[in-house]
Amino acid sequence: MIAVISGDLIKSQKIPQQEYDDMLYQLDQSLRFIASKFNGRFSVYRGDALQIQLPDPTDVCCAAVLLYLQLKSANYSLRQSLAVGNLDNPRADIKTATGSAYTLSGQGLDTMNQRLLLQIEHCPLDTSFALNIDLIDVLLDKMSQKQANALFYYLTTHNNSHSELAKELKTSRENVTKLLNLAHYQLIERFLNYSKHTIAQQLKGVTT
Repeated sequence: MIAVISGDLIKSQKIPQQEYDDMLYQLDQSLRFIASKFNGRFSVYRGDALQIQLPDPTDVCCAAVLLYLQLKSANYSLRQSLAVGNLDNPRADIKTATGSAYTLSGQGLDTMNQRLLLQIEHCPLDTSFALNIDLIDVLLDKMSQKQANALFYYLTTHNNSHSELAKELKTSRENVTKLLNLAHYQLIERFLNYSKHTIAQQLKGVTT
């Protein structure tokens, strides 16, 4: 089984024409980072829409949250439909790949009204897991650009002590701590660890 993320930028049609190329560049760079970190593959279509294929389905929430934070750091907002399922027909260009992971992810994007949605084939989400995703959705929605940037660096930097992050972000340690606290960084970090464990456990139930 694999994971697929289908997503699009929110209100991208309102981006001024002179800023559109910058938006496409930022989207491409963010997707390249996620693909490299999680050994995934991606495709961009219709300008502001994307798909990512991940070989390890337990990474899907981590990848989605990091992608959201990186784009939010550039002042773009993203909605993402996450799905775990089968890959029936692998393709070099993932736009032409087929399988239940792609079907569920695409259908979810067409009907969702939040920023984050997860579906697992043949396995309804545990109630507590679904609630956690809804809560993370709210936290991401309320996060400021600076908070998202600090949290992204915290989650992706090897030495993520607040003093080291302050050097990276060219600000004070106190300000880094304030931004991370406002971003509820400990809750989100706990959720990412929880999501990997929970998806792995749910997939055991599907395959046994």
